[in-house]
Amino acid sequence: MYLEKPGRILGIDYGEKRVGLAITDPLAITARGFETIFNKDRKELLKSLQSIISSNEIKKIVVGIPYSLNGNKGPMAEVVEEFTRDLSSSTEVKVDTWSEEFSSEDAKSALRQIGVDYRKNKGEIDKMAAALILRSYLDHHAG
Repeated sequence: MYLEKPGRILGIDYGEKRVGLAITDPLAITARGFETIFNKDRKELLKSLQSIISSNEIKKIVVGIPYSLNGNKGPMAEVVEEFTRDLSSSTEVKVDTWSEEFSSEDAKSALRQIGVDYRKNKGEIDKMAAALILRSYLDHHAG
């Protein structure tokens, strides 16, 4: 299954303190960490995301959903799904969800491999986790 039309995709790793963002190139081939937003207020977060969506010509959004190891929804998955509904209703851009599984732990491992000390800047973990979610989504849809 191929992605419908090329265009930038925004990946989101939602957290109650920080929200990691990743973005693709205009052809939706590569994914890279973009930025981390502090999550203090839902309305402000949505406003910030709307600005990013607009200024980067985002065509699709992918939000990572943290399912438990047995595939069930835990409390955090419910929180992320509520955020996803709020985001969907605040933008005209299509919002998909994608299982994030071990994204934060995988992000720490990837950062260690490239020599980044994420302990000094936890936002790096969130950006990398968003990039891993987005990369997984792209790989799955590339056929």
